[in-house]
Amino acid sequence: MLKMRNYSSLVFSRNSFVFLFSLAVIHGVSFHLMDLSTLENNPDSITYLGIAEFDFDQSEIRKYRVFIPFLAAAVNFIFGDLFDFLAPWTYEGDFSIGVSFMIVNNLFIAFSGVLVFKYIFAHTENFIASIIGLVSMLTCRWTGYLAGTPMVDSFFVLILTMVLLGLKTGNRRLLVFSIFLGPWAKESFIFIAPIIFFYAPIPKKRQILLFLTSGILVFSGRYLIDLWSSTPPLAGLEQDINHLGYILLGAKRLFSFHGIYEVFSNTGFWIVLLLPAILRRRIKGYLMEFSGFEYWYVGSVIFQALISVEIARMLYLLTPVLAVLWARISADLFQKDLYIE
Repeated sequence: MLKMRNYSSLVFSRNSFVFLFSLAVIHGVSFHLMDLSTLENNPDSITYLGIAEFDFDQSEIRKYRVFIPFLAAAVNFIFGDLFDFLAPWTYEGDFSIGVSFMIVNNLFIAFSGVLVFKYIFAHTENFIASIIGLVSMLTCRWTGYLAGTPMVDSFFVLILTMVLLGLKTGNRRLLVFSIFLGPWAKESFIFIAPIIFFYAPIPKKRQILLFLTSGILVFSGRYLIDLWSSTPPLAGLEQDINHLGYILLGAKRLFSFHGIYEVFSNTGFWIVLLLPAILRRRIKGYLMEFSGFEYWYVGSVIFQALISVEIARMLYLLTPVLAVLWARISADLFQKDLYIE
């Protein structure tokens, strides 16, 4: 009886509710994108589909992002025959691997949803407002795209929310996990690592040891992948450095009329909530409530966007912080209606 109660408390816990809620919100649009997209049309997808087949003769930069493709390959290995049996005749491409990527990315986004909710709640202590903030992230156009196509950004989003929540709540375990998993998600984790180093409640000497150990593991893995592929070992590093040359082009795009599209593709009409905040002269108060590490995080994401050819997709990484802003404004506007102990 006691064991049944433990299982019941686990299934009906707040975390489980938020996880299932996140999964329900993103599944429809992600399935739609998976069903309509031709996987081979996106160069990023081509790389990750190749990695899922253990073909590492891929992009010099993307070939090291093996976590999601390997998980998708495992799902496809177990359930691929069933997926092929269910495949619609209208689908172009390999249906089973497409569904496998969708399942893995859906789960990662849903786990991220739990952490984003916790991060917002740590700011607002308001359940409904935190759900509203979470919905702003889950309904972003990029959430469905990343959850429904063969991409690996869902893993990076999970890592970044671990960092934000870990720093906000002082959760050392989340920060240690992010130190070891972050470099496997994306190379741009290098821009997030200093935020952890300077703001984490972990002694600096221990952090140096943790980062050093993580670096040894990562570069050992990269070396093995280089041996497996025909790409020169330093080719990826050269490509990463070359990205710095995009910063002027990125700034020109971002601070132009096209930049409005880049920003709006992430905020959507949630940005209208700024109007009552401005009219009530509360916007400065909302912004001042953020901590130093959050401002550093925002600056880091903007810098990543400027050196990337995918500015809008990189700006998506701002959505957890924006979700806090939307939640605060909502809680302030409807305080009596939204507050739940």
